[in-house]
Amino acid sequence: MKENRVSRRRWSGKTTVAILVLIALLLIVVRNVEYANHGAKSTSSPGISPSNSSHGLLLRVSDGASRSVTTPVEGTNLDYSGLAEPYGDTSVMNAVNSLALGTIRYPGGTIANYWSWQTGTVNQPSSTTKTRFGTTKTQPSRHQTYGFTLSTLKQLTSATGAVPIFDLNVMTSTLQDQIQMLQSAVKLGLPVRYVELGNEFYLSNSNYLNAFPTATSYADLVASWAPAIRAEFPNVQIAAVASIAVATPREQSWNSTLLRIAGNDINAVTLHDYPGVSTSENTPHSPETLLAGASIEWQPVRTIINSFPPRLSVWLTEYNLGPGARSKGSPALGTTWEHALYMAGLEMQMLASTRVTITDYWDLFGNTEDAQFAETLPITTTPTGSASQLINQAIKGANGITVLNITNDPPLDGSVKSVSGIKVTTASGLEKLIFANLGSSSVTLAGGNLVPAGASAEQLSGSLSIQALNVQSIHISNHLDLPPNSVTVVTV
Repeated sequence: MKENRVSRRRWSGKTTVAILVLIALLLIVVRNVEYANHGAKSTSSPGISPSNSSHGLLLRVSDGASRSVTTPVEGTNLDYSGLAEPYGDTSVMNAVNSLALGTIRYPGGTIANYWSWQTGTVNQPSSTTKTRFGTTKTQPSRHQTYGFTLSTLKQLTSATGAVPIFDLNVMTSTLQDQIQMLQSAVKLGLPVRYVELGNEFYLSNSNYLNAFPTATSYADLVASWAPAIRAEFPNVQIAAVASIAVATPREQSWNSTLLRIAGNDINAVTLHDYPGVSTSENTPHSPETLLAGASIEWQPVRTIINSFPPRLSVWLTEYNLGPGARSKGSPALGTTWEHALYMAGLEMQMLASTRVTITDYWDLFGNTEDAQFAETLPITTTPTGSASQLINQAIKGANGITVLNITNDPPLDGSVKSVSGIKVTTASGLEKLIFANLGSSSVTLAGGNLVPAGASAEQLSGSLSIQALNVQSIHISNHLDLPPNSVTVVTV
């Protein structure tokens, strides 16, 4: 028995050494795991809580197709509310500056068809429009002097660095008057680089039908006005109104008629994209179904874009969710982060397109369901405005865009990719990566050449129904977490 006890003590001593070695190895492994899990260190902005991101599926990212950028990409519309803002107010100008705008559409939208540039006045008679559902919508008259003249536009563009898109009044003004406006703009130091010939004449609006009874009558005007404008401004890019909608005979023949008669006289076409929610009025939309629509609803638009001759650029001079979709829900969809995420997803589609050269969100100031900023003072940034600020600041000054190939991301609504990304390059060699995660799961991007250690990132995220967002500033160690329902910009 004594020998057995001694034997046990000798065995126990060897075992103790082995256990200590094993423990040491386990500590090393645990430490490495903790270091890896530390990943991206985040610091929240003052007064804002960071989002709770956990590791998700590991995604792989690589460069895809690239294109050069020769025009300012991200812009916005002034329109009625934007023209009424007090641009002498510092907070208003600070808000506009924060958007890092490439272009400003002046005067923007329907108002352009009734605009008097000398006084900044709109004289819009009442009208009726037949909808695609067979109903008639009545629009009241509007007679108002905004005082937003070319001098105000000069003030705004000088402060922001944005380039104006002049949306001419081809319906209630004359060619001579509109050329005089452009000449006056040049005298003020405003560049005349982009000119748009009117707004949405493909619609069955009674005022539009009186001015242009057919697509041919509008195309004839384009064929007359465009050469006359180019004779005065040889370097100007001129765009004519084209249609995404094909619900009426007028819309169905619009694009082909325009191209047949005036296709050789223009440099670009304008399109307006207002996708809806593919559910009934009485059925709440599924968030995943709605957000998947940013990709799904873009496909027919892309088909229309690709139907235009390659030499023509495409300007998306208005885009948003349709007004019926924006007003749904409680709170209204248009006031929420869900709306902003949809817009971010749609912008990623536009930026990836080799044909789209200009995009202008609708609109700058207005109600909280559709605008980037609420029109009342003090200035309030909407969720969509916050997403626009982050994306636009990354795009400003871009001379190249590369679509990022992302693999292993979970499907959105079982049908489309939940994560999209692009890389932006500037003439100075600076690179920025933009990622939109529209899915409900956190995902992780492995570190490497595209997402190097030491890079910094800004993130917006939050639950879909909120109006106040989580904001994070991140230092990347060896990987990057993309929280659910988030937009992230990485500065390399």
